[in-house]
Amino acid sequence: MEDHNDGHAEELYRQAIAQGDLVADAYCNLGILESQAGRLTKAFDCFAQALEQDARHFEAHYNLGNLYFDGNDLRLARMHYELAAEIDPAFPNLYYNLGLVLALSGEKKAAIDAFARYQLLAPPEKKNTED
Repeated sequence: MEDHNDGHAEELYRQAIAQGDLVADAYCNLGILESQAGRLTKAFDCFAQALEQDARHFEAHYNLGNLYFDGNDLRLARMHYELAAEIDPAFPNLYYNLGLVLALSGEKKAAIDAFARYQLLAPPEKKNTED
């Protein structure tokens, strides 16, 4: 969910949590806002809270994978991308990111397979661009 942080988004997500309304989604969106603001510890906590509410929350796993990748923890990035792939195997960008992790880990064949999967799933306009 993109909200371009209009200043009220964080407040609305916190209200949703307090009201028990789509709590995992609200925590995940808070995590994205925290990450964009550079507050990575808070972002990790929000994604963990989302997973506490719903252990199969795709976006929380995907975003945790991104945070771990950015922090150069390839093992945990891979784990969260692979969990995300089990939940939603049709999301192309996760295969691109997983391919990067695998390539950096020296797993050439697995990386090629992940990039091939990305190519199969990505819309034509996205195939030659980076996410």
